[in-house]
Amino acid sequence: MKIFFRTLLILSSLNIAAVSAQASTGVGEEPHARAYDHPGHVPIGQPASGKEITHTIEINIEETQSGYMLFDPDAIHIKEGSAVRFVINNFGDLDHEFFLGSFEEIKKHQQWMLEHPEMKHEDPNAVSIPSGSSKTLDWNFSSKTNLEFVCLVPGHREAGMFGVIMVHDHLAPKQ
Repeated sequence: MKIFFRTLLILSSLNIAAVSAQASTGVGEEPHARAYDHPGHVPIGQPASGKEITHTIEINIEETQSGYMLFDPDAIHIKEGSAVRFVINNFGDLDHEFFLGSFEEIKKHQQWMLEHPEMKHEDPNAVSIPSGSSKTLDWNFSSKTNLEFVCLVPGHREAGMFGVIMVHDHLAPKQ
């Protein structure tokens, strides 16, 4: 009986050690691509359906000779309550992403992407855009806030692939 308990104790200790080692690897700690669904996160809006779209914003991805990677435009003003269709055009030689989120969520997710560079995004708030193609992302901006859009392919944000969206309750008249 004593041997049985000793064996049970050793197996339990090994199991706890294995679980602890796995917990420290980062497995299962991926920031939520759907952070907008979770309480306690900065409100960024929610996915929109095609029938709700109030206007379309075209964004072009540019890769420069000097190594910069850019979104054009990189600053966007949107009226609170708008449902927007983003049309993201990738005319460059590299694959890119368009990831929409709060500054805090993007910072967390960027770190995750550095550790998991093979990850691709096809979520309601993110799309992968292969070279030479276009993708759309429909989003309902229901709250006044400032958010970021970014390419989280490792090294791309550092090369300039980010922009801001300012959601207001009013917009200046166009001149």
